[in-house]
Amino acid sequence: MKMELMSMEAGQYEGTQKIGLEQNTDELAIEILNLSKFFGKDKEIRAVDSLNLQVKKGEIFGFVGPNGAGKTTTMKMLIGLLEPDEGSGKVAGFDIVREVINIREQTGMLPEPAGFYDNLTARQNLRFYAKLYRIEAGTREKRIETLLETVGLAHAMDQKTGGFSTGMRKRFGLAQALINEPSVLFLDEPTSGIDPLGAQMMRDLIKDLNKNKGVTVFLSSHSMEEVEEICDRIAIIAKGRLLAMGPVEAIRDMVREKEGVKYLLEIQEIPLSKALEAIKGIKGIQALEIQGKILQVHAKVGQRTEIAKAIKEAGGTVSRFEEEEMNLQKLFLKVIEEK
Repeated sequence: MKMELMSMEAGQYEGTQKIGLEQNTDELAIEILNLSKFFGKDKEIRAVDSLNLQVKKGEIFGFVGPNGAGKTTTMKMLIGLLEPDEGSGKVAGFDIVREVINIREQTGMLPEPAGFYDNLTARQNLRFYAKLYRIEAGTREKRIETLLETVGLAHAMDQKTGGFSTGMRKRFGLAQALINEPSVLFLDEPTSGIDPLGAQMMRDLIKDLNKNKGVTVFLSSHSMEEVEEICDRIAIIAKGRLLAMGPVEAIRDMVREKEGVKYLLEIQEIPLSKALEAIKGIKGIQALEIQGKILQVHAKVGQRTEIAKAIKEAGGTVSRFEEEEMNLQKLFLKVIEEK
């Protein structure tokens, strides 16, 4: 049995955009101001639309959105592969238009898909990229061996990358992105297409780089589980526009305040139907549903006491009263569904 009591109020989650947007610029690894990129004959496609972001030094920042949201386009502008049509940005203190060479010296990038010279070995590939950064020979060879050991590919050092599995290619791509010891690391779908064990290994590598090396990580991913596990803050975008930004808990609180919460109740002494009747008139109750032995209550935040009191007055005892936690996947869907 289900009873709908009120509809959701429309609107976006713009309040979360302001979370963490007042940092001292000296503490920032990435800063974007009204960044825009247009495509099409008449530039009618706004791939990135007046985007504002700040990423602090030493944090893992998640950048999430549906396909076509503008995530990869934004990354390409940040590393100098695309020039913005409007707005500005800085990475590691350097302008994304005027100081691209400096940015490339300070950053590493793992694209999706990652591309290597498949007819060369892992060592030869990394040697080639190290030479591009003018890394001295003695330092270069030691660094190559250290990186391949770090990503679990020491055994494949002299194997051609064309024979690598998807997971090996991902880990090798991370080694390639780290060859210049970057202060900022851009990762585009770092675990896509690899098995759960390989994905966890990659996440552990990313966390270790951040914790022990102080590398700032800008991570784009479709895996909400991944983002929730490793990211300090996230930004959610759709159709090129920022919808929400902040720590996961802050975004969760914003959604709870706007959408309400779902309580799961088990009740003794009285039938669930009687409990439903007892609380349906409470202001702020949005929906009620009986599922087996559980009464589901969709209500505004902060109504636990009032609900429990009403059930007690009806002769019932609440033996279980818990809030259904909204994971990042559900938060993500709630934020983008109105866009």
